[in-house]
Amino acid sequence: MRRPDRLVVVDVDGLRRDVFRGALAAGDLPNVGRIAGGREGETACHVDALSTAPSITFAAQASIFTGQHPDVHGIAGNESFDRLGRISDGRPRHFGFDVGYTLAVDDAVRVFTDGLASQFLSSEAPTLYETVSTHGLISTVVYHMYARGAEAWLPPNVVEIARFTKGEGVLGLEAAEYDGGMLDRLIRHLDAGNRPDLLTAYLMGLDHHSHVHGPASQPAYLRDVVDPQIGRLLDALERHGMLDGTLFALVSDHGQIEVVPDDRHSIRLGFPFDRELGHVFEALGLDVHDIPGEDPACDAVMGLNGGLAHVYLQHRAGRWADPPRYEEDILPVAEAFRQMNESGRYEEELQGSLELILVRDAEREGWRGEYRVYLGDGRTQSLAGHLITHPELDYADAANRIRLAASATTGDLILVANGREGYYFGAPTKGVHGGTSPRGV
Repeated sequence: MRRPDRLVVVDVDGLRRDVFRGALAAGDLPNVGRIAGGREGETACHVDALSTAPSITFAAQASIFTGQHPDVHGIAGNESFDRLGRISDGRPRHFGFDVGYTLAVDDAVRVFTDGLASQFLSSEAPTLYETVSTHGLISTVVYHMYARGAEAWLPPNVVEIARFTKGEGVLGLEAAEYDGGMLDRLIRHLDAGNRPDLLTAYLMGLDHHSHVHGPASQPAYLRDVVDPQIGRLLDALERHGMLDGTLFALVSDHGQIEVVPDDRHSIRLGFPFDRELGHVFEALGLDVHDIPGEDPACDAVMGLNGGLAHVYLQHRAGRWADPPRYEEDILPVAEAFRQMNESGRYEEELQGSLELILVRDAEREGWRGEYRVYLGDGRTQSLAGHLITHPELDYADAANRIRLAASATTGDLILVANGREGYYFGAPTKGVHGGTSPRGV
C-alpha cells in the first residue's frame, strides 16, 4: 500500500458496531462498500475499539481526536465539573456541553460559537489536527465540536443546532436534513478550491434519531441517510480529483441501548420539579447544584451522562480544589445513595434505579485514585473483583475504562444506572448511552 495523499475521517455519532456490520454484510451500504472493498470489507481494517467511561459524545470524541483516555484529555463527559477552574481563572465551574438536559445552556451554544469544548481539552493532549500541522499539513473540520489546530473549522450555526435538537414541527430540523446540511457545507468548501490533507465530516443525525426513535431505528437511518451522504462525499472528492489516494477512517464514538422513555426511569436533578436526586442531598443537609449559575456556591455538583453520573463533593472544611475527606464527606453520601437504591429511602421512585455506586479516596490516593464498589456500612470492593462475582452485570471492560477516566474532572462518586431495567440519567428518551453495556460502547 502506497502512502496515502490525504485522510478523510467520516465520524458517525452513536453508530452501533453490530448495526454497521450487519448492514454492510447485507449489502445495504453500497457507498461504504466503495471504500471498504464491498460487503465483505475486503480492503478495510476493522478495529474493535471500546468507548470511554462514560460512553458519551464529548468524552469519546475527545479520545478519538487526541488518541488519549479521559484521564489525560480531561473531558469527563457531556456534563462535568471543573473543580480546579482550569479555564476559568481558578473558579470552579460546571460544564454542560450538550444541547439537552443541562444546567448550562450557554455552554452548548459556546461549543460551536467559540470552541468551548476545544478550550477545555487539556494542553497535554494535542489533537490530531495539531499533530499534522507540525508536519506542514492542513486540516478542515466540518460540524465537529473539536477542531483545535485545524486550518478551517466549519461549525453548524446556532439556529441549525436549536432547530435540530429542540425544534418541533415546521420549526424543527430533521436529522436527515441536518446531516445533509453538513455535506452541503463540506461540498461548498471543496468547490471553493480547498484541498485539505485531513478532512473530518461529522454526521450527528443518527445518534439524535436513535435517541428519539430507539436504537432499532439505526439500520434504516444508516441505509437511507448516512450511506447516501457518504456517496455524496465520495462523488465530490472524485469530481475534484481527490478520491484516488485517499485513506478513509469510518469511526463512531459509542453505541446505544434501548431504555424506557418515561419519568420513572429517567433519573433527574431539577428545580423546583423533578428533584428526585436532590432529595438525597437535601436529607444530608447538602446544597446540590440544581439551579443554573449557582456553582460553585454549593456543596455538591452532579454530571448526568446517560448511563453514568458523576457526583462531586466539596471538602466541607476546605475549598473545591481540596480533595474531599473520605470518612466525613464521601461515605455519608455513598451510604445515602445505597439506602435510596435498596429501600427507597429519601426518594421512593428511585429504589432499584442503580446497579453500582463507586467511590474513590482522593484524600489519600489523589484524583486518579481507584474507584471501588461501595457495599454499605463503609465497606468497599474492587470493581474488577465485584464484576467477577457478579457476571450478570455483563460490562465491557469497565474496570479499565473507569480507571483510565479518573482525574480531577471525574466525580468523587460515580453512579451506574440500572440499564438492564431501563434506567438512565437525563430526560425521558428511547435510546441511551454513557454506561457500560456492550451495545452502548
